[in-house]
Amino acid sequence: MRTTWLYGSLLALAFASCARDRSYTIEGEVDPSLNGETVYLSDYQSESIVDSAVVADGRFLFTGNISRDSIRRIDLGREYANLILEPGRIVVYLDRHLAGGTPLNDANMAYQAVFDSLGNELSSRNAAIAADSTLDPKGRQARLDEELDAWIARCEEVLRPYALRDDALGATAVWNWAFIAQTPEEFDRLYAPASEHVRNFGPVKRLAATFEAQRKTAEGMPFSDFTIPTGAADSTAVSLSDYVGRGKYVLVDFWASWCGPCRAEMPTLREVWERYDRSELEVLGVAVWDPRSASLAAIGELNLPWPQILDAGMIPTDLYGINGIPYVVLFGPDGTIVARNLRGEGLKVRLAELLGK
Repeated sequence: MRTTWLYGSLLALAFASCARDRSYTIEGEVDPSLNGETVYLSDYQSESIVDSAVVADGRFLFTGNISRDSIRRIDLGREYANLILEPGRIVVYLDRHLAGGTPLNDANMAYQAVFDSLGNELSSRNAAIAADSTLDPKGRQARLDEELDAWIARCEEVLRPYALRDDALGATAVWNWAFIAQTPEEFDRLYAPASEHVRNFGPVKRLAATFEAQRKTAEGMPFSDFTIPTGAADSTAVSLSDYVGRGKYVLVDFWASWCGPCRAEMPTLREVWERYDRSELEVLGVAVWDPRSASLAAIGELNLPWPQILDAGMIPTDLYGINGIPYVVLFGPDGTIVARNLRGEGLKVRLAELLGK
């Protein structure tokens, strides 16, 4: 009986020790003027705030236990830091938007330095090409495209060892790769061999769905229809099929009133709208991620003459795998997707190739 009791006690102590081994603290120092401000801890997996703390004596502290490493975010006013939640003492550096002090967080800091250097490398090369006065616009674009292709290949080479890790650092690498990859096929090169844990990380899973939507709505595929119940000017229902697949080319601009690059693209759209007859080409605006009132105000301010679908929200962007605007898609007379992500001179050149003007 005594032996059984002793074995049970030792087992209980072992479980208690394991529980203590999974505990964490998150600490940060800030300006004492922020005393009394609330610091929030968010979970990228659930896209929700999971804890909060109040700054006291220029410091904040979170404590808890965790079953598996995960990626979290600290927010204090306009300052933030990403961290990997794991057992141990995690120190937050808001000025660098990172954390250290534990094995994965220290490794993440080194990884982020490498990843940032890749971005700086591309910016530097693009600036040199932009400053090269010997290049005409077509030659400059060709050089930029070559640099981008080479840079993507370099990123894949650098990120691959990280992406194959079965932990939060692996999830971070695949997450970063999702914003670098240009096509579903490129994305799959690091996503497909990743572990189940990495593929199930919330942001990675959501971006994988975006690439799958792009695959289903790629060039050469038939258009995917959507209906917005209050999308018409008179707040009645309107569908993409009211315009697309009706015997002429349709250039669809997904935009929002608050989007500066969207506004900058409007002169190009106006130019093609004026150049081509409505029997050949229709331009259609789809206002996404924007309240109706703001879209209508922008339409009036910019004096946009082409038809619009309002109140679209995220419905069309989710359907077509669009994660940034402006985004222009060209549909053929039969509704086939002819081209995606057209902009500026490239848009005008593609239309001239198809319509001869």
